[in-house]
Amino acid sequence: MQEDYKPQHRKAFEMLHRTTSIVMALFFIAVGVMCVLAERYHIDRLLQYDNVFRYFFAFICFLYGGFRLYRGFKKDY
Repeated sequence: MQEDYKPQHRKAFEMLHRTTSIVMALFFIAVGVMCVLAERYHIDRLLQYDNVFRYFFAFICFLYGGFRLYRGFKKDY
């Protein structure tokens, strides 16, 4: 009985980890897109920051979002 439980538990853990990684990646990518498109959609809370800072932060969000997306699809946990 113990042997049957471990593969199911591992598979559930992998699925949860993969889903969390993909959702967080999409969140970070969305934040990066919001920072880049702040002027177009007149998002005042983001426009109060300098353009260089906003674009640098968007770049960091894209990098980290891409990394999380890669880890989510890599399936090496």
